[in-house]
Amino acid sequence: MRTLRELSQSEIEVIQRRTTELRENGMSYLRISEQIGKEFNLRISKATVLRWCKGTNNTFNKTKRVRLDPSPELAYIVGAYFGDASATEGSNYRYKVKLKVVDREFAEVFRRALGGIGLNPRMGFENDKTRTGRWYVEVTSKGLFRFLTGPRKGLFEVAKAYPREFLRGFFDSEGTVVFNRKSRALHVSASNYDLDVLTLCKELLKKLDIDSRIYLHRRKGTPVNIRGKMYQYNSDLYRISIQRRRSVFNFYREVGFSIQRKQLKLKEALDLLGMLKKEHQRTDVDK
Repeated sequence: MRTLRELSQSEIEVIQRRTTELRENGMSYLRISEQIGKEFNLRISKATVLRWCKGTNNTFNKTKRVRLDPSPELAYIVGAYFGDASATEGSNYRYKVKLKVVDREFAEVFRRALGGIGLNPRMGFENDKTRTGRWYVEVTSKGLFRFLTGPRKGLFEVAKAYPREFLRGFFDSEGTVVFNRKSRALHVSASNYDLDVLTLCKELLKKLDIDSRIYLHRRKGTPVNIRGKMYQYNSDLYRISIQRRRSVFNFYREVGFSIQRKQLKLKEALDLLGMLKKEHQRTDVDK
């Protein structure tokens, strides 16, 4: 049987309402604990039922309330989670969601997104002697942790409801802009080990009139040099790439980057290719 620690915020709220309902119908505390156990496959003590019914204990008094309905903020968080953000369970059942990145803009947007769903994250800067310092944003939330580490279906539904915000969060994490001035080749790409996530990105990009392709970038076992040490890829690494100029321009207009250096690099490349000028001319004609 399950325990309360294994349940999400929404599941516990449903069980608490059912507990109150059974008590109002005259059922004893012991019978309620037995009935709840049968209905929800849950191990719950008579003492917990008693505290809930008397209102002396509420599971969420110790847990930050979080809004997990689809929203632009949650979609951005999900996109970043499939990239640089992490969700971990520490000691004493502390459930932490954290982002650690080089770009302050990225950290600030992630912090605002967490605040937008009802959380109060911490943000700061960490120096590291072995690598570039990092900005970090972290929050303790069992509800958000359970959601992010739960069934993919819920995460994908949020992404589909707000594709621009989801894609921006993902490409802020994993995206890069490559522009060759000599060949005038421009593309936006992102790499990830999760092929399902990249397939979702391709689907959402297509709905925004952005063509892309996915290919195997590095096979499992391929050697790689990271800060002077040799490692191997533990899994196949895939890449999604946006290469057609019109699609790259549509990405700039419809999705873009929150990170200033990436967005500026993309804008300057499009400007050199005359894409922004053409768009301005088209807009003037339409007017």
